[in-house]
Amino acid sequence: AEADLDSDLTHLVLHVPHAQHPVALRCIEGVSCPTATWPTVSYSEESSLQCQATLTIVGGQYLTFVFDNTRVREYFEMCLKVLIIATGRETDEARDSGDTDADKSPKV
Repeated sequence: AEADLDSDLTHLVLHVPHAQHPVALRCIEGVSCPTATWPTVSYSEESSLQCQATLTIVGGQYLTFVFDNTRVREYFEMCLKVLIIATGRETDEARDSGDTDADKSPKV
């Protein structure tokens, strides 16, 4: 499967065999990636987890992406967070930072 942005930069479009599934960027509540505290069973599982990013979508849905390596995952994560902020929606991390002043930009 592949994903790209629509021409208006408002939707992440997932391309799977015989279908396309748009996900509105404004509906993405957050981007989660593995942390050092996540339990792992083996080295190979830990490596696999580090290459994943999970999107939390409004309505309790989740979408997990698996990348070739952590560098690609980190790049995807940062780009998606910037796009989400640009659409006017803060990521979970920005809300958790405690900045509520309307004059401040959300932190990524």
